[in-house]
Amino acid sequence: MIKKEFFGVQGSYRYIQCSGACHNKIYDATNMVKEMIEKTKNCKIPTELVPTCPVCGKKMDNNLRKNDYFVQDDNWYKQNENYNKFLENAKNKKVVLLELGVGFNTPSIIRFPFEEMAYRNDNWNLVRINKDNGNTFLDIGNKSIIIEDDIKTVIEKICNNK
Repeated sequence: MIKKEFFGVQGSYRYIQCSGACHNKIYDATNMVKEMIEKTKNCKIPTELVPTCPVCGKKMDNNLRKNDYFVQDDNWYKQNENYNKFLENAKNKKVVLLELGVGFNTPSIIRFPFEEMAYRNDNWNLVRINKDNGNTFLDIGNKSIIIEDDIKTVIEKICNNK
């Protein structure tokens, strides 16, 4: 399961869920994907390996916030509670919000809240690395560092500057 320090607010490719969200449970797909890779022939996965929901029989889908069927399981709600506690405990501390490649698929989940938090908290700053969408909508001026470049390139540059 997801570590307690990590909040996958948008989900994860590691987990699958019922495509119709008939129940609030997600499943680790790691071993399933490994088996699919091993048994792929001519770029085709054997039909019996395509996962179906154990409850309703529909196809399974990635647990990603991409439509109205995103499953937020018990762990998601616990992590949300932990995240909100962290924000409350950190409100008077120095904080750097590190945003990596967040676009406009669901900007109200990470992008806009991070800008708002940097804007409203005197000791909070935003570092945004985004090749295509670096601009901010709020005027947070010297409280932001915007790097308009590929994330991999930026991390490689940082790692090579030891």
